Amino acid sequence: MTTLKRLTAMIMITFTLGGGLVSLPPENVQAKTAYVYIAPNHGKKYHFTSNCRGLNRAKRIKHVKLSWAKRHGYKRCKLG
Repeated sequence: MTTLKRLTAMIMITFTLGGGLVSLPPENVQAKTAYVYIAPNHGKKYHFTSNCRGLNRAKRIKHVKLSWAKRHGYKRCKLG
């Protein structure tokens, strides 16, 4: 009986101090590449959705990587 109590106490301490079964992702894992929408002939803003109000008057919309847009001087659209 004391062995069972000891085993139960060890399991409780392990889950309490060790965080249980929750495992954190490795720090070097990167998120998926984000894509944004730009209007190449209309300013220097990027948009997260193709139906953003800021793209209403654009005749041409281009789908590019977020990193590419930032490298080329595009800034985030304030509308959403």
